[in-house]
Amino acid sequence: MNKVVHVVKPMKGKIEGDSYIANPKKRVAAYARVSTDYEDQINSYKVQCDEYSRIIQSNPDYIFAGIYADQGLSGTQAKKRPEFMKMIEAARNGEIDLILTKSISRFGRNTLDVITYIRELREIGVEIFFEKENISSLDSKIDFMLTILSSIAQEESRSISTNVKWSYDKKFKKGIVDARRIFGYNVEDGKYVINPEEAKVVKQIFTLALKRYKITDIVKTLNSSGIKTHTGSIWRYGNIRYILTNEKYCGDAVLRKTVTLDYLTGKAVKNDNIADKYYVKNNHDPIISRESFHAVQVILNDKTRTKRNTNKTTKYPLTGILYCPKCGRTLKRQQVNRGKNMRVVLNCNHSYDNKVNCSSHSPDYDLVIEATTDSINSLYANESVLNNLFEVFDNNVALNNLRSELKELKKENLKLLNLHHENPEDQKIYKEYQRNNELIESVGQDLATGLSTSIRLDYIKSLVKKEYLNEENINFKDIYSIILADDKKITFVISPNKPLNELAHSINEILEAESILSKMYVSKSGDKGIYYEVKVYE
Repeated sequence: MNKVVHVVKPMKGKIEGDSYIANPKKRVAAYARVSTDYEDQINSYKVQCDEYSRIIQSNPDYIFAGIYADQGLSGTQAKKRPEFMKMIEAARNGEIDLILTKSISRFGRNTLDVITYIRELREIGVEIFFEKENISSLDSKIDFMLTILSSIAQEESRSISTNVKWSYDKKFKKGIVDARRIFGYNVEDGKYVINPEEAKVVKQIFTLALKRYKITDIVKTLNSSGIKTHTGSIWRYGNIRYILTNEKYCGDAVLRKTVTLDYLTGKAVKNDNIADKYYVKNNHDPIISRESFHAVQVILNDKTRTKRNTNKTTKYPLTGILYCPKCGRTLKRQQVNRGKNMRVVLNCNHSYDNKVNCSSHSPDYDLVIEATTDSINSLYANESVLNNLFEVFDNNVALNNLRSELKELKKENLKLLNLHHENPEDQKIYKEYQRNNELIESVGQDLATGLSTSIRLDYIKSLVKKEYLNEENINFKDIYSIILADDKKITFVISPNKPLNELAHSINEILEAESILSKMYVSKSGDKGIYYEVKVYE
């Protein structure tokens, strides 16, 4: 029996439904990409799109399946090219038979990406034709060639990345800053120019931060005043944080804040002791002083939060600073009785997990608010008491000495840092540098506290001009640091520099301190009264 071999050739056409199409038309798409937005590249981008549209639509054997084009995007990561990924998805859905592209480097610069997508498209019968190399992706014999060519494209991308880094280095060393519009500054002829109206808001933001307002409180303050960002939006936490941590507001500029470790992923990471940074001083006119800026950084970076104040902007003007003088717990508003007899009191037994109820009786909330208003007006009506208060604040602000000390420490630190670079293995120099850093941090914290006290004093002095003070035109918490209250007596405490948590643990000492003002207050209705004292606790 002789073997008989028959050759079964594949059918040239295809079946669509019940019909057989002998010479089916190919659904053809094109992919174009340019990696920058420069004018000559934009022209290239338009030429590519127009040319491929003409080629596909003029061929009677082609059905136009679209032009996919990424403009101003690198080819090192496919997932970061939206049009490319859209084209791949269309091919997966059977909408494309052939993809035309100028070259392998236009298709992608990452070797792994190029090979992976070529093989995936090949498996589903989608062809890619690379015009410059004049090759098709359907021939598996060219995988080796594609690997070499895409590797060359990847190496070209690495070379471009190196050249870009070099050009940035040259700019950084010359102190050239690419000015971009930020709140408080306009950009004119490539330089920062102060926007007067927005600058007032920037100053307000830094002043509130130095008064130890939390960022959330600053947000509430600006939004409640109807102030908008330069885009016309309401303020959010990130907006304020960005302003408070941006050195450009003190006239300086830090260059290379981030670095790209891998040119293929293009992922930027914080330049935390990775590469050289460049600090450009006096790059443009400042809105706030360099000293104030650094003081705010100290306040923001205080991880212990011991120097933070309570919420400054709350629905009720004394929330957070009211404490019981007997048990030391915070006082909270509580409604008692119902109907016509309903009243609001301040209660320290508000927590369900309290093991022991306090014997202190709850004062009326309205009476405490009235007494607070009266105490501040009495304070400002007594010139002698007020001048003594100003003197206490002045004595707590030794700013010039702190400035001198900090300046000398920073000079010494610069010397130690240079010595460390010359002798990186000398542990003695490194340890001395670290100790000096700790001193700088400590003095910086004292300076930040002093500036906060100074700004608070300026605010207290500014109220002298007002005829009558109440919760509508002042913030009680910018004057009183803590208030101790029961149904018999209220103690209003002014502390120039001690934080709230420290005051809450010093209630006994505060109660024993001498008062600078005392009075028996009778309510507006005349049927209630309470005794109060104003004390300064240093």
